[in-house]
Amino acid sequence: MQKTELQIVFYLLQDKENTGKTFRDIAEATGVSLGAVHGAISALTEQGYIIDNGERRVIRKRNSLIARWAQNYAETLKPKLLVGRFTFLNADVKACWREILLPGTLSWGGEPAAALTDNYIAPERWDIYTADNANALISTARMIPSPQGEIFVYKRFWKTEGTPPLIVYADLLATNDDRCREAAERIKPLI
Repeated sequence: MQKTELQIVFYLLQDKENTGKTFRDIAEATGVSLGAVHGAISALTEQGYIIDNGERRVIRKRNSLIARWAQNYAETLKPKLLVGRFTFLNADVKACWREILLPGTLSWGGEPAAALTDNYIAPERWDIYTADNANALISTARMIPSPQGEIFVYKRFWKTEGTPPLIVYADLLATNDDRCREAAERIKPLI
């Protein structure tokens, strides 16, 4: 899947009703062209992920599509969204990361988002998504830019607030870490 197809499939997986929307509505909601939506829906129909009976479109093989999307997201889109890396100011700040109030349009992803959801995992890598730029992290006075930092900041491509469970799930699977895979399975029912 390419970037635009990943964005379209992401939108379709967010809500069952999204699959039945017009191509124009899908294009507007995802910020991609009408032609890209038509191409993606046609490809998904040919591959058996969408059934179109003429009156309504529905997703079929949802779990398979989620797994495919998560893998393609990690390999294709996520690396292109990297804005920069940061590190915690010191070990005390890192230990109390839950107390950090992320400014405005930033939200936790991956391991910290999973930890905040059910406290199952203790983060070793911190993903953050932003609609703007990473400069707002400096204003927390708890993080500083670092090329080898454990905090990875990515540009958000969706329009809603927070980090959707599908992104958290894909972030966790991308680590190829057994503890993260277990946490991903705990997040999957929220998708």
